[in-house]
Parts: sequence; structure tokens; C-alpha cells
Amino acid sequence: MERGCPEQVAVVGAGVAGCMVAFELSRRGHPVTLIDRAGPGRGGASGVPVALLNPHRGRSGRATPSDLEGLAAFWRLCRDLEAEGLDPGANRTGVLRIAHSPRQARAWRGLGVRWLEPEAVPGPYRAPHGAFLVADGGWVEPAKLLATLVAAARRRGAETSFTTEVRKISREAGAFRLTTSAGTLQADRVVVCTGPDRIPGLPWPDLERVAGDVIALASTSRPPLPLAGAVYGASLAGRVYIGGNHRPGGSIDRAAAEQLRRAFGWFVPALAKAEIVSTWTGVRARRAGNAPLLTELEPGLWFLGALSGRGFLTAAKLARDLADLLHPARPAR
Repeated sequence: MERGCPEQVAVVGAGVAGCMVAFELSRRGHPVTLIDRAGPGRGGASGVPVALLNPHRGRSGRATPSDLEGLAAFWRLCRDLEAEGLDPGANRTGVLRIAHSPRQARAWRGLGVRWLEPEAVPGPYRAPHGAFLVADGGWVEPAKLLATLVAAARRRGAETSFTTEVRKISREAGAFRLTTSAGTLQADRVVVCTGPDRIPGLPWPDLERVAGDVIALASTSRPPLPLAGAVYGASLAGRVYIGGNHRPGGSIDRAAAEQLRRAFGWFVPALAKAEIVSTWTGVRARRAGNAPLLTELEPGLWFLGALSGRGFLTAAKLARDLADLLHPARPAR
């Protein structure tokens, strides 16, 4: 531990938010313990097979300043990890968005991104009204990214406690006491990154649980660019992964897999009847307005979450913002 930085920080939750926070705080010199009831990305929304990096979201296709800043922060993080000889599992391929009507095409032409007329859209996409390309976008393999973040944090002295459930967080003698399935832990500050899962006894923001699905298709036709929109898709390791179909957390939609294949098949007809070989389902948290939440629940106890489907896009910037709040004068290392 570096002198002048005595605060012990416990980070609860090893999804993309928790792993980003553990890495960012460890490289600011904080002694960090990362705790999760399973392991990095296991059992939560961050365990999605692939994640897109696309700031041009929603029907309008517009990118907010915060999402653009998040994407820039993510690519800076990737460069830092690669400089250490680590692989973040990120692919800066660009992201395609296909217009579904002439009206949408007219609106999207004014976004200031590269517009592609129908004849310029590469195969095997169907784009009768054209599309735009987000040149700085891309996609990431979440499992690889989270493992790399944990490895980089450990290099800087961070400790991890996986398959460990946090049952209670209380204050004792000016510090926090975490009661876990593996014993007790004391910390000066705590950052909770547990997504939709509450920790009993803590003040909690008003969050909605939202479920989503990702299917894997077996096909020899693999789109070269990831596709964003109401449904999204990317190719990885001989499979095409398609996601979307959001619904209330806890509900079951047995038609979800077929709906995703059919919807994606409109954009890539060659996949309309491809075999569905697996289905992944995860639950995430969001709040009104879909804006991520970084807040201090009480002195020294922070919450980072409600990333609402943009966790891989925004978590690097949010982790950096939190590190600045906790220790603004300490540079990264």
C-alpha cells in the first residue's frame, strides 16, 4: 500500500461495474478487496456472452455526451491494459445500425456519422433504406474483459473473495463491518455494485429489474460487423449471438428465442432459420430515465449501478469518476 492512501475499500459485486472499480481504485493506490457471491460476471447481467460498445442508442440514434465520454474512456482503458501485455477482449470493429423505414433513414442522415446508402451496406445484411456506421464502436467479450481487470487489479495488490456472499454491512468504530459467508471484513469505505440484488439493511435506490435474453445461432453466415438496435448481434467463436427482448425481471417468455431469431432475420436473412444452440438470460437494474447511478448512500458507502444495458459502455468512466471522488489527487499507476 502506498503512503498517504490508507483507506481500505471493499467492492461488493464483480460484474463490469465492480471489476472496473476494483481496477481503478487499485491503480490509484487503494488497498481493495473485491467480493462476489459467484465470480466475475457469473450469475449476473455482466455474464452476457457478448456486449456491444455503441453510444448511438434508441430510435433517434443520437449519442449523449456521457455515452460518448464512456466509449472514449473504455478505449483508453483498453490501451492501458494492452500496454501491460493484457488482453481486454475488445474489438474496435465499428457498429452498424440499419434503418427500418425511409422516415428513419432521413432522420439518421443528419446525425453526423457515416451514412451508407443501401448499395454500400455490405453483405449479408438487408438494408433497403440504408444504414449508418459508428466507426468508434465495437464489441467486447465480457468474460475475457472481467478476467483481465481482475488480473490487473491483483497485480496492484487487490485481493479477491469469490463464492462469498455479503449478508450484512454495518458500521463499527468509524469503519464498516461486512458480515459474509466466509467471515467478517472491515473496510473504511464500501462500494456496492450488485446490480438488481439488494443487500439487506442498506438504504437502496428505487430500481427496476429488467430481464433480457441472448441466443446463439449456429451458421456459416457470420455478419462481419456487429449490429445494434432493438435487437443486436455479433459473431464470436463460430456462433452468432443475438440479444434484446427486454421484459420485467422474474417473468418468463418462452417465445423469446424465436422472436429474437425472427427479428434479427429481417436484417440478416441468411440467419432467419439458423439453428438456436443456446439461450442466455440475465437480469439487470435500471431507473427512470435509464441514466446510470453513482451515489453515496451514506457517508463512505457508495452505490454504482443501474447501468441499464450500457454497463460496458459507461463503467470505465464511472469507475474513474468514483476514484476521483474518493481520492482526487492520486494519479493512476
